[in-house]
Amino acid sequence: MRDCPALLSLGTDRAEVVAHADAQLYEADRCPDSGCVYRSLLALVLAGDLLLADLHCSRLSEQPRWSGTGPAAQVIQIVRGRIGFLVGDPGSTRRVLGDLVQGPIAESLDAVVVGWLTEALVQLGEPYTAENLLNVRGYAGNLPAHLPGKALLLHARGQLNFALRRSNHALRDFLACGAEVAACDFANPAVIPWRTGAALCLRELRQVEPARALARAELDGARRWGSPREIGRALLTTALLGEGPDVRDLVTEGVDLLAASDARGDVTYAAQVIGAVPGLRRDEVWTRQILRRISDLAGRGGNPHAAGRATEALSGFLSLHGEPVLTKHETAVVKLVWAGYSNAEIAGRLSLTRRTVEHHLSAVYRKFRLPDRRHLFLAMTGFL
Repeated sequence: MRDCPALLSLGTDRAEVVAHADAQLYEADRCPDSGCVYRSLLALVLAGDLLLADLHCSRLSEQPRWSGTGPAAQVIQIVRGRIGFLVGDPGSTRRVLGDLVQGPIAESLDAVVVGWLTEALVQLGEPYTAENLLNVRGYAGNLPAHLPGKALLLHARGQLNFALRRSNHALRDFLACGAEVAACDFANPAVIPWRTGAALCLRELRQVEPARALARAELDGARRWGSPREIGRALLTTALLGEGPDVRDLVTEGVDLLAASDARGDVTYAAQVIGAVPGLRRDEVWTRQILRRISDLAGRGGNPHAAGRATEALSGFLSLHGEPVLTKHETAVVKLVWAGYSNAEIAGRLSLTRRTVEHHLSAVYRKFRLPDRRHLFLAMTGFL
């Protein structure tokens, strides 16, 4: 059987990676190398099984070897810090990894800790704090050729430069990250999704076709791997770079997958996509529904910056388009449409004339800017 890194590099059998990593972690006491445990925990995180990874962290931290301040204990802290980030709580990542950088860190883990702390600070809206961190740690300029964790650090630095609107610098970091990943023969986009970052930079630089090619490659790889979070983010990037009627479906599917994987920190990306794609907000009912859902999901996380951005997107939309209100009769008619009744049947159940039912439906269509009954049915859950 291949080991976890080899299985991860293939990016094709997520279930086997989870099973293999789980089995290895139950043998952790027999392994003298904490790096083996780190790689197995990381495999679970990259496979999207955050609950299982956290359970193993809890079990191990109860044992003397994995508690305290030594390298083994640092492994548990680093993984828990990353889990916090992925579930939308970069504040916990800042606390955990911020404490680690104040003391000595194992040389093999230093760049990883700094990189993941940088990502957390960027998500918290503190890019200049992140930039200072990279300067202090000596990671702002050229990086050593054989630095452990170099690809992760380059990806984090690319995100920082992109947040600071330095698209050319960010693109260089993402492409260098891709080169590092390729040198390690890793095909799995879940390990480091550098193509998404590069695609966003190319979009900013008005190189749309190369950006679309990278986004498609990322989505293909994410689908092969099968992790909902990676597929969700890749779908949103594809939507951001796409055109046509299927863009809305890509956003909806992306948000569904991020919600299913508890990736609350990523849902605000969907709000950015909705604001950036021309014409996507013309369907007011859909936009209202999806922004409300994004705001709710972001609010459940531990990132006030992201929650504020999501709420701001919803509030801005409602300030322009209002919040249509249905009358009592209109609500009753819509509920019966939802239940599958015809206009004649609705008229009979509500003791109204068929013409009155049609009048109420016309009013509903007008309020929500819907063309017909089919679109009303699709939009129903948003206002009942």
